[in-house]
Amino acid sequence: MKILLVNKYHFPQGGADRAYLDMADVLTRAGHEVAFFSMQHPKNLPTKWSEYFVSNAEYGDSENLRVFQRLQLAFRILWNREAKRNMERLIQDFRPDIAHLHNIYHQLSPSILSPLRKAGVPVVMTLHDYKLVSPNYNVFVRGNLWEETKNGKYWTCVRDRCVKDSYAKSLVCATEAYLHRFLGSYDSIRAFLSPSRFLIQKFQEFGFKHPIEYLSNPLVPFPENIFEDAPSKDAPFVFIGRLSVEKGVEKILYALKGLDDSYTVRIVGDGPDRARLEALVDKLDVSARVVFRGFLSGLELEWERRSARAILLPSLWYENMPYALTEALGEGAIVIAARRGGIPERVRDGENGFLFDPENPASLVETMHRVQTLDEISLRNIRKSARKSVEDLREEIFVKNIESLYKKCSESY
Repeated sequence: MKILLVNKYHFPQGGADRAYLDMADVLTRAGHEVAFFSMQHPKNLPTKWSEYFVSNAEYGDSENLRVFQRLQLAFRILWNREAKRNMERLIQDFRPDIAHLHNIYHQLSPSILSPLRKAGVPVVMTLHDYKLVSPNYNVFVRGNLWEETKNGKYWTCVRDRCVKDSYAKSLVCATEAYLHRFLGSYDSIRAFLSPSRFLIQKFQEFGFKHPIEYLSNPLVPFPENIFEDAPSKDAPFVFIGRLSVEKGVEKILYALKGLDDSYTVRIVGDGPDRARLEALVDKLDVSARVVFRGFLSGLELEWERRSARAILLPSLWYENMPYALTEALGEGAIVIAARRGGIPERVRDGENGFLFDPENPASLVETMHRVQTLDEISLRNIRKSARKSVEDLREEIFVKNIESLYKKCSESY
């Protein structure tokens, strides 16, 4: 089968990008021919399909642009004519049997759907966030959950400055939402997919009219060895992920203030919230017990998981199904995660991990203490249960499910 994979980034920046790249590896190993459509970027992985990629645009830097340049970027968000033209060329040269979309917003835009529809190529789309029901893709504004756009009330985004606390950016994104609802831009998509049932339920609450199928992202590669040895009593608690407000890292620091000096934390990752978090460490006087490790990968990242007392996921936003969670479970790590979004679908409190209430400051403190005092037998049992809980994320299971879906979409087109 000839499969066209589409995503705005062609390098592993976030979960959506990893899902897109992992899917390519999995489908190629299964014998399918894969092509890519994305955006040009210095960090892109090499591919022969890069000649079709659209020119680079990063909207976070727009404050430094002139008014005319900002208007150009705004129109590109609404309808990217270059992306439409390049997609037409790629379809003509590759002639895909099916197209699978991931994150296409802003840098690519729904303009790419028009040539796919015209060419009779069935389209599938994996939903990684809430962009199709909210101009604010993570429904999280200034430190709080934000669900004001239910039933298409996108104007509330401008009222509340829901995009980067900016009236102008909020206006562009609200206009984008109204425009594509009016045009029915996403109506031609044959199947929407979600790696969590929570996201499906939340989309329905927002008034999304299309059915969404549940399909988990695979763990690639699937970890073959789990952590056998229980961590030492002085092992650190470890956070792994992007340092941004919605990830809730500050909850860990406040919890640490309420625990004795035997509790230490290692923070793995980088992001826009790092400077604020480092300042908060000093303010809370816990700098002797917190280490910022920065971005890690490969063996260094694996070592952090293996040496951890527990992996902390204190997310404040409605997580879909984070790789930080499924990877930790797959390796048999102890996980302490917020009872939020899709996380409780994977974590059963006290059985294969632990859940805490992110709105209750004492909840994380109590849960960290609970894990710290577990005996070795209990820890081993939880590790085994953690590994068992993600057996459905094996590559061969995913391939069987996605091939069945592609066949169904192609036959019904």
